[in-house]
Amino acid sequence: MATSNATPDSTPEPSPHGYSDDYVDPVAEAISAVIDPLIANAKVIAAAYAERTRLLAELDRLGHDRWIIAGLAGDPIESGRNDPDTQKHGPAWDDEELARRAMAAEVGCALRMNFQTAAMMICDAARFTEQLPLFHRALAEGRIGWGHVMKMMEVTASLPVDLPEHVLPRLEEMTLTAAEKLNPGKFAKVARELLESLHPIPLQDRVNAGMRERRVVLRPDINGMSWLNAYLKADEAQAIYERLTQIAKTLNDDAEADVTTSETTGAAPGAAFTAPRPDAIVCRSRDQRRADTYRDLLLDGIGPGGKLGRGIRGTVHITVPVLTLLGHSDQPAILDGYGPIDLETARKLTGTATSFTRILTHPHTGTILSVDRESHNPPADLRRYVQIRDNTCQTPGCNRQAVYSEIDHTQAWNTGGPTNADNLVSLCRPDHRLKHQSIFSTRQAPDGTLTWTTPGGKTYTNPRAHDLVRAALNPSATKPSPPGQPAAGDRGETAKPETGQPPPF
Repeated sequence: MATSNATPDSTPEPSPHGYSDDYVDPVAEAISAVIDPLIANAKVIAAAYAERTRLLAELDRLGHDRWIIAGLAGDPIESGRNDPDTQKHGPAWDDEELARRAMAAEVGCALRMNFQTAAMMICDAARFTEQLPLFHRALAEGRIGWGHVMKMMEVTASLPVDLPEHVLPRLEEMTLTAAEKLNPGKFAKVARELLESLHPIPLQDRVNAGMRERRVVLRPDINGMSWLNAYLKADEAQAIYERLTQIAKTLNDDAEADVTTSETTGAAPGAAFTAPRPDAIVCRSRDQRRADTYRDLLLDGIGPGGKLGRGIRGTVHITVPVLTLLGHSDQPAILDGYGPIDLETARKLTGTATSFTRILTHPHTGTILSVDRESHNPPADLRRYVQIRDNTCQTPGCNRQAVYSEIDHTQAWNTGGPTNADNLVSLCRPDHRLKHQSIFSTRQAPDGTLTWTTPGGKTYTNPRAHDLVRAALNPSATKPSPPGQPAAGDRGETAKPETGQPPPF
């Protein structure tokens, strides 16, 4: 399809059909009735992004005010500076670091996002409004979009802190016109090339620094799938992709299918007949073969020194509903850290497991009786129960798995808080320290649900995702109690099977 370089401000050419000047093309009129508001809407969205960055930058400024910093410090007993118990989580943050984390947590709770993501947003907003004022003004006026800003922020991320003062203003002047005329992808290419002519650090030094940032990232997706991304040097990533492509080309499913057919249906005279296999080879696309090669090399490939791979040997937590195992339900298995997976995959994973932890829950309410302990440190069974109950860190916006988090006493142990499930909760180490060292506070419901109160006076209750799934699948279990009878959570107790009745599993 041909493309056009016209913009909404372009002047149309005279009609080739000889219509009068006041003729209105009904097709163009119908499309313009939608496109014109769409263009106006894009400018409104751009202006909203500009205002959001201004507000986030203002919050960053507040985080540097001395009176704000002083007001964020928590109780000295809980601050980590004087409490030996808190010190085991790491040395206390200094005042500025505590303020930065507190502001990020305030934004994360308000916008329902990870605190680290919120911290990056605040940092980027402060850098954007301070270092790129021309781009901020263009965004507010709708002359560029948020995509152009993101590309510009990526391009300038490698610039050093002690950058000569003339570099950024000069780069803004050289690139702004391109941002107003090109899409974000093409603009980024122009910006990178122009920055190279101004960058004060040699490219080789920047490559060496980038190598220290190499990593692998797992991002869950839908339909039982996930993305596995690697951040590598450009030439190595390109070489890996090309090698996968070359290997994929050798995996000719069509040829294998032809061989199978000739061997099974075209037997020589006198040879015994062999029925076609029911699991005949399904031809794969090039992308599928490339992905399968990537999977096979990583799972069972040959490592450094010629050592053979050993397949998946990691610790995997899978919850399979007991009624599903009995064949009375079609509820899926749950893979910790991802979500629902098909039962065939669950059976394959459990088939390679070296040990199991069986957790039996009430098939209708999903409740487990808590175990009270007298010691400060929860024993392994109680810790495991809290981790499975919480699934993730119980800070709004945090997705770190509970098995990689710490166990916190909601009511501090040194103030009489018990070591039982009603007072224990999973918090990742940074959020655990934030709760202890700042004026953030938490309140725990009998079912383990945690409510946070922020320095800004806002309260946020953090529902567990699997509880919401259970409630949606079984609404009758969450119906309100009859009039005059308080709900189980309001009575401060956990729902239990009827007295004297054995559990139904």
